[in-house]
Amino acid sequence: MLFSSASTFAYRTVEIDGQFDTALLRVEEGRYLGKTVPDVKIVTESGEKLLSAVAGDKPTIVVLAYFTCGHTCPITLQNLVQMQIDAPHSDYNVVVLSFDEKDSLMTMAHVKSTIDRIPENWTFGLLQDGESGRLTSSVGFKFFFSEQDQNFVHPAVLVFLSPEREVMRYLYGAETRGEDVELALIESRNRAPRLNEIVEMVKLTCFQFDKSRSRYSLHPTLIFGAAGIGILGLVGLAALVTKRDLTGGI
Repeated sequence: MLFSSASTFAYRTVEIDGQFDTALLRVEEGRYLGKTVPDVKIVTESGEKLLSAVAGDKPTIVVLAYFTCGHTCPITLQNLVQMQIDAPHSDYNVVVLSFDEKDSLMTMAHVKSTIDRIPENWTFGLLQDGESGRLTSSVGFKFFFSEQDQNFVHPAVLVFLSPEREVMRYLYGAETRGEDVELALIESRNRAPRLNEIVEMVKLTCFQFDKSRSRYSLHPTLIFGAAGIGILGLVGLAALVTKRDLTGGI
């Protein structure tokens, strides 16, 4: 099976034992976490804008997709738009960008028409004139074009940026969990918590990110700590019952 690399639009053909090696799509996160992405130009329905203007001073979820995709991209967008998370839309932004420089305002409009109600904090845009290569390479996003199937092979991943456009977290999969998105947004604030955010920050400290599963899980120390408290409680209860039996108490 033949594929062309499109990460910088310098197409090259690769063949791996007749099958595509999906490991090529994995982001080398250690190279990109904490890095600042370029302030690329985005073409929206209302004109050209900079990424910084669209993201503003809020955590931002960047969805890299292509608008003629008939597989992973629509599932990712539908899952995200229908997701219930404990965060108002005014607290973060979602930017859906096409990495395919052949996409147009027409293909973008078609994708938007397939979504029943687009939240007010969402922006759709095109990356043209080399801007796609600048942004995708800055976050380690790789994609390949299948000459046989005439479509792109790419990772399904949400990229979380801080208000300073620093890469804070990657979440993989077309159907990410709402609780993971919520925690990643808290983490992406990248600042000291305000008074009304203390509960959320405490929630974040109770979980740690499991890179192998691309999700947050309860911190092991809390699990073992709770188990230890439970065991001590059972031992104490058993001792009390034994003492009452020996003394003939009721």
